[in-house]
Amino acid sequence: MAFPQHSTAGQIMRVQVVVELLPQRSTVCLSFDQCDVTAEHVKTQLNIQMCVPMSLVQLLHGTTLLGNSCEVPHAPNVLRAVCGRGLSGGKGGFGAMLRSQGKGAGAKATRDFGSCRDLSGRRLRHVNQEIAIKKWNDEEGLRAQRKKDGVEDRELPMEETPSGIAGWHLSTPTWAEGFGKKASSRMKRKRKTVMCTSWIQARARATPPPGARRDWGCPRGRNCNYAHGEEELRGEELTLYKQQQKEKAQRETDQAREHYVHAMAPADIEADVNDAFLAGLRQRKALQASQDAIKLELQTKMVYTPGDTKWGTSTLASRAGAWLVPLNGNVHVEQSTPELNATVEGRGTFGTATVFGCALHQGKWYYEVELVTSGVIQLGWADATFEADDDEGDGVGDHIASWAYDGCRQVKWTNGESVEFGDMWSAGDVIGCAVDIGAGEISFSRNGVPLGVAFVGIEASEASSVQTGGLFPAFSLEEHERIRVNIGDHKLLHIPDSYLPVLNALVGETAPPSCERVCHAIPAPMVAVASPQKFVLPADAGMSLPSPTKDTVQQNDKCPHVADEVEGVLEDLMSFESIDDLKALGMDKLKDQLKRRGLKCGGTLEQRAERLFSIRGKHAQDIPGSVKAKA
Repeated sequence: MAFPQHSTAGQIMRVQVVVELLPQRSTVCLSFDQCDVTAEHVKTQLNIQMCVPMSLVQLLHGTTLLGNSCEVPHAPNVLRAVCGRGLSGGKGGFGAMLRSQGKGAGAKATRDFGSCRDLSGRRLRHVNQEIAIKKWNDEEGLRAQRKKDGVEDRELPMEETPSGIAGWHLSTPTWAEGFGKKASSRMKRKRKTVMCTSWIQARARATPPPGARRDWGCPRGRNCNYAHGEEELRGEELTLYKQQQKEKAQRETDQAREHYVHAMAPADIEADVNDAFLAGLRQRKALQASQDAIKLELQTKMVYTPGDTKWGTSTLASRAGAWLVPLNGNVHVEQSTPELNATVEGRGTFGTATVFGCALHQGKWYYEVELVTSGVIQLGWADATFEADDDEGDGVGDHIASWAYDGCRQVKWTNGESVEFGDMWSAGDVIGCAVDIGAGEISFSRNGVPLGVAFVGIEASEASSVQTGGLFPAFSLEEHERIRVNIGDHKLLHIPDSYLPVLNALVGETAPPSCERVCHAIPAPMVAVASPQKFVLPADAGMSLPSPTKDTVQQNDKCPHVADEVEGVLEDLMSFESIDDLKALGMDKLKDQLKRRGLKCGGTLEQRAERLFSIRGKHAQDIPGSVKAKA
């Protein structure tokens, strides 16, 4: 449309024409000096200003095609300049028809844009791969953190891309339709990111039958866009769901613990604790009673008359009797046989066994231990004041009056303190244990090879009215550990010169030759005291001496040391007016008098005095059998 401009004097100065360029849809304003502007003038001006070839421009006014000589109408309309020429004989829209036909045939929209090129000539798939690699490198730290936190890949939200296509980081070409624009495409990206409410409610109301599908209970079934359980859930909702399940499990654990701790009233808890304590005391008392019964049985078995033997032959081993006994804790002992040495096996926490009736006060003594197992074992010597405690794990070497060697840990023990000593032992080794009481030394050997002196300054305690004093072999074992002990029942493999087997002390073979026959007449076990020419019975041995015979009296005439022990029987008990008068004699004297009369000699001081007072003034045939010693 031309707009004539007038000057102040009323003369025409210039004409302007507005032209809309198609298909660019841009508007251009052209100025002319004359009033009669034709289409050719407009094309010429467009060529000058826009570099548009005149042969390709067609001017339209409304729907009317303007020729080159036609004047531009002065009506208020905009001229349209169409650049290009249409197909001859057609109305256009050929591309639209091809697209519509493709959709009608049911073909899916292609997503293969990789073969296309950008303005630089690079394939789009190469550009997309470069972007993906850069994102992978940038997220390396994030991946490591997710792995540390236990986050699965399916917990990550679906990647948002400009195209709406997973893995395609570029925009889609202009000829691709529908990607990221439709609601269905957006819904696909959100599939399985939220738990299905219908599925949860159905599972809460009923239990699925065996072999039911995972989507059982959901009315939409496999076509449901929501997740049916943790296996299908993905994205951030999966992380949240796992956190909720973890918190739920923790709450249930805390509730169960709370219920367990506070399930009963404090009074009930105290009662249960007391019951458990009393049950433990009863069990410990039963174990101690069992051990006492074993000791009592062994005491009975160890009463011998001259000539009695254990294995059918008169040997030192046969006269020693059953000498291995448990001292503390749960240990199992088996006495020696003609074929095997005595055996000790630990069946509890560090139990202790010892040689019954042995109290060494002077001399050099030796015994051997064969290791059946090579675990924690402490073996050596103990004094009469030694005390073991399996509850505290205290055995030989853990008390001040005991000395032990532990080859498993290669240490020596005394008073609960350990010092490095010896070699590492193994099953089958023979450990020699030697004590020189006169020199105050304890030494050990392994398979005949001396390990050196382990302890010095050893002193044996003195005998008293309540204990025999002296040293004796002792061994402490952990559970399932096992050893064999040889004190001389069988040949000692590595006994040093001038040392005697411990067995000799039990049967009195340390006496001088002049007293040999009398010593054999006195039953085992014998205890060596400070003087090597004198032997006395231990105060708690619980043995009855045989009545003196004519042969014994004749032998006593030849050995005054023993004669002193046989003489001095209190023939007249009528001079003692009360039990207290007899108690003044002391435990050892009362025991000796009871033995000489063939009566039971065990018990406390008062019991012994009462037993002796009960036969006061009675003849031998009038003495009740309840107080007589077993034959």
